[in-house]
Order: sequence, then C-alpha cells, then structure tokens
Amino acid sequence: MPSNAANIRPYQSTAGRSHPETYKRPDSLIVDIHGHIMTEGVDEEAYKHAPAINEDPVKYASELTRAVNIKQHEDRYKELVGVEKRLADMDQMCIDVMAISTAPPQFHYGTPPALGQETAEKVNNNIARAVDEAPDRLVGLATLPMQDTDLALKELNRAVGELGMKGIEVGAKVNKDELSAERFEPLWSRCEELDVPVLIHPTSYASDRLVSHYMSNIVGNPLDTTVAVHHLIFDGVLARHPNLKLVTVHGGGFVAAYAARMDHAWGQREDCCLHIDQPPTSYLKNMWFDTIVFANDQLEFLVKKYGSDRIVLGTDYPYDMTEMDPTEHVVGIDSFNQSDKERICGLNSAALLKIDTKDFARATSPGNWS
Repeated sequence: MPSNAANIRPYQSTAGRSHPETYKRPDSLIVDIHGHIMTEGVDEEAYKHAPAINEDPVKYASELTRAVNIKQHEDRYKELVGVEKRLADMDQMCIDVMAISTAPPQFHYGTPPALGQETAEKVNNNIARAVDEAPDRLVGLATLPMQDTDLALKELNRAVGELGMKGIEVGAKVNKDELSAERFEPLWSRCEELDVPVLIHPTSYASDRLVSHYMSNIVGNPLDTTVAVHHLIFDGVLARHPNLKLVTVHGGGFVAAYAARMDHAWGQREDCCLHIDQPPTSYLKNMWFDTIVFANDQLEFLVKKYGSDRIVLGTDYPYDMTEMDPTEHVVGIDSFNQSDKERICGLNSAALLKIDTKDFARATSPGNWS
C-alpha cells in the first residue's frame, strides 16, 4: 500500500474537513480556552523521581511515535515556551484571547508532594509571567500538585487570589486516584466557592493495544477523559457539587457522543445507581465541551445535543493535534445562527473565565479571514 508520509502537513489545517478560501470572523471576542505552555527548568528534577519513560504516553508508544514526538518538541519549542510566536499564530488563527495552561507532561503528579508543590508554583509563576507580557491577549489557568490535596488547595488559593488565574487545569487521573476519589472533595468544594472552571485534560489511557499509530493519543486521550467523566458522575461528585464547572476537551471525549448508554445502565443495574438518584446524563449540565472535533457534522451534533451555550472554542495549541482554524470551523457551519457562533467562539468562555470582553484586544494580520 502507498504511504501518505510525503504529503503530511503538520501544524497546518486539518485533513478532517474541507476549508473555504476566506471567511468572516464574528465581531464579538474570540477566546481559545484550550492552549498550552511549557515551563523551562522544571522537568529535570521531576524526572529523577518520575522518569518520562514511565509515563503512559511514552511507555505505550512505538519507537516511531516517540521519535515524531521528540521532533515535534524541537520543532515547536519556540511556540511552546514563548509568547511572541504564540501571538503571531493567534493572529493567523483568528484568536483574540488564549487561556494558557500547562503542557500535560508537566503535571508531574508522580513526584513527591513537596516537589510537586514546588513544580506547580514554578509553572504557575511562568504562566503568570506570560500573561503579564500580553495581558490583552492571554489569561492563565493554573496547575495544582494534585498528589496532595492540602497542597493543591494551597496552590489553588495562591494561583487565583495572588496570580489572578481564571481557572485550573487537572489531569483526567492522578496516579492511581480517579478525580472522584474522596480526598478531592475539599478541592471541588473550594472550586465551587471560588466559581472557577476546571479544565480536565487527558494524558492518555494505558494499554498495550494503543502502542501503534499514535493511538495512545488518538484513542487514549478522549478515552481518558471519558473514563474520568464517568467516575465523576457515577461516584456522585457532580450530584454533591452541582455548581462545579467542568470543561472537557477534545469535544468531551467519547461520552458526549454516547451518553445515553450511561442512562440505560443506571435504569437497569444496581451497581450503576449507588450514588446518584437522577439519570447520569442529567449531570452533564455541569460540563462544557470544546470544539476540537475537526468535522462539521460532529460539531453540529454537539451543539444540537447540548446547546450552543455549552460549547467553547479550543485549539490544543501548539501541537500537531491542534485545530489550526478554530474560528473558521465554527463560522463555516450554516446551521448555526450568529448568536450561536458568537457564544461558541468566545462569549461562553468569557463568561466561564469571568473576563470583561472590553479589556482585550483583537487579532490582527489576518491570513484568510476578515
């Protein structure tokens, strides 16, 4: 069989749909709630305690996948760590504001608690520094040392109260603990009190079946999110914390497309209704889904199923799995009215992050948008 390797175009427009030659942006603020930044100088000490080779995305990857990932790190280093190239790319992508959160490999939940706290502080200080470089284009989401709940609470209060972070990003799983573990209850209560959104980001799902063809990401990432959401629902976290605001990336994983299976099980089996007295899908009202689904019909499905007020624009910048034309994707769907497009492109995220749209600048130097 012939290979397409000679034709790949990393960091370019998705092959998941066709693209118009030009498009017109909404006049309202466009906010990307799902972009990443990497902090220099925090990995070396962390890897002494939790080597990268033991992390699922590395452990369950082929040699070719590891090589491509290493090359991507080199290719995109300036975009990962800096602000200047990021802002230029945001202009090209038609993004006014990006909410930046740590690159998932820098969660470092496997380190000892004290080192985890130190690492989270350094990462959050770096995110705050980046925001200070472009306060009219960037806002920050904090990382937390989730391996220790007390330390996570301490850093949450510092990041929001002192650094001005607009929310937090957490992994879909913390070592052996699901996000529904009892020890996290005080953290979810505090997030409710602060009224900050929690962006759940996967790191992969461990399986020997996902080693080849980058399936550790293609399948493993949305699966990781899907399992986390099921635990949060079935273990009663969302029933106990009805004001917790969750952002699930990559279109919410697989749960968004097949949620009724949860309701069926809830109505049939004792082991599926131990902690909840309402159908599982009723708890999805706590969730927002980002737009990173690449295809028009999939984005249309999300809006039809959950409403345009529950969909937020995302990119996953700056990786090769980035949606490089996020605004084009939304405005190009004819079934969305103008209000739908404005909500999805930015107004929903602005409300979640509690930012005033008048405080931010607009993208410039358009490519194929006006």
